[in-house]
Amino acid sequence: MPKRFPIAPLNEHDDDWLTVWAWLNDCSKAAQGASVISFGIRERKSEIERMLEYIAKKRGMTPEELFKSILDGTADSSGNEPGSQE
Repeated sequence: MPKRFPIAPLNEHDDDWLTVWAWLNDCSKAAQGASVISFGIRERKSEIERMLEYIAKKRGMTPEELFKSILDGTADSSGNEPGSQE
């Protein structure tokens, strides 16, 4: 079963348009939001993979090792924040 996770509140404009979009598709805002996130991930998957490869190489590991480490919660993300310096 897919995991549920909280997201930050949308601004008023985006929340209104998500409500309308969900209504037009006869689904809940949660279902519409999940659909939008899934589409965005698929659309940017190759970019995400390039980023993963870059960070993995920089850390001396394979992308597969970093992927697993991220999923099991053991990856250190302190160097991944915008503006951070290593």
